[in-house]
Amino acid sequence: MYVAAVSTQNYVYLYRTLAGVPVYVGYGHEVARALQHSGGSHNQPLRDWLAKNQFNLRIAGPYSSESEAKAVEAALISAMNPRFNVAPGDGPQFTPVGVPAGLWERPQMEAMTLDQIGRAASGALLVYLAPGDFLTDGRKKFDAAQPTDREAVSNIEGVWDISSHLSTWKKDPITGPQVLIGVHGPVKHRFVVGALRIDTSAWGRDSDWIEERRRWRVPLSDPTNLDAYGLRGRRLKDVKFGQFSHQLHIWVDGRGERRHPTSDRA
Repeated sequence: MYVAAVSTQNYVYLYRTLAGVPVYVGYGHEVARALQHSGGSHNQPLRDWLAKNQFNLRIAGPYSSESEAKAVEAALISAMNPRFNVAPGDGPQFTPVGVPAGLWERPQMEAMTLDQIGRAASGALLVYLAPGDFLTDGRKKFDAAQPTDREAVSNIEGVWDISSHLSTWKKDPITGPQVLIGVHGPVKHRFVVGALRIDTSAWGRDSDWIEERRRWRVPLSDPTNLDAYGLRGRRLKDVKFGQFSHQLHIWVDGRGERRHPTSDRA
């Protein structure tokens, strides 16, 4: 009977401080690779640190292939962000949910309150992007696992039940919302999908009225810029929407005062 050989190669190793803080993750074809760092690593900063500090060395494996081990290495580097790893590794990485990889630090920043959003944007219209597959008109809903700018803009710009505000915004565009903010996620992990400047000179134009839905698209100044005022990816604190169409948007003015709706909804 044939018995498959058990791999004794392809390891991932982890250097940690004695307190458990990760400082370096690496891949080695053999266990000896992990041991070499303490005696002569090509990573000079790591080598200097190892020479001066006590540390704990752990390994994981063996893995069935080099590609499998390197995938684990890359995932660990992206998750732990060890001090002495310069390269990201060769494989899939952890990325923030619903946010481009280049904005990975945004979700880690302190969550913003509604009044902070309003002041930062000089007035904002926040709209809720519900989870799911498709909108009732056939458009694909925003997918936090595989976010694309095109779907984000399509979902954020409309259509919305904002008829009651249009006369006010058209009469005095400066005091109305200046930025349209798409919001996604549960209340405890609610974040900005995109923040787009509004073309406040175009409120209520005929091309934005969707007759079959009796709703409006919001006119945008530049649909390619989803990061107005550096808000894309920021988490929101205690921002709640209701279940009815007129409760799926929140208007907060430039002073940070909530103008619509006038009461919180779950």
